[in-house]
Amino acid sequence: MKQGEVNPRLIALMAVMSAVIMALTLIRPIQTPLGGYVHLGDIAVNFAALAFGPVVGAVAGGVGTGLADLVGFPIFAIPSLIVHGVQGYLVGRIGQGKTHWAPLAMAVFIGGAAVILGYFIAEVLLFGVGQALTEVVPNIFQELVGAVGILVYLAVRRAYPPIVRYTK
Repeated sequence: MKQGEVNPRLIALMAVMSAVIMALTLIRPIQTPLGGYVHLGDIAVNFAALAFGPVVGAVAGGVGTGLADLVGFPIFAIPSLIVHGVQGYLVGRIGQGKTHWAPLAMAVFIGGAAVILGYFIAEVLLFGVGQALTEVVPNIFQELVGAVGILVYLAVRRAYPPIVRYTK
């Protein structure tokens, strides 16, 4: 695809990845102190961003987690849209086209740091500093789980090398 080109395939890719991210975000293996949850959606956000680039990563990451929060934790729908949109953009921008684990890990680390900081700011605004501090460790854990997206990306890229032509 050419730079700046929006076509039906790109829109479909963003929609499918948003749905996958939403589904994985709704799987809530761990409840957090504020009533939120640690989820598996960051695996798919990181995969989408690495496999398909910053545009798909940002749109699918933000929309997928935002929609999941409308279902499960509505007060965080807008923060999730913003925070995971930024995460998807950063991971895709930094990790796009990389095949070695080190730059991919750096991309996911920076995207994860943006998530932790973004949610901390949102939680301070919503609940105050004390409550926000209780969510830092669960958010770190969630981002560590999300790093599995690197392994998924590398496995898919190895099994299906033409995936790189869908990078946007």
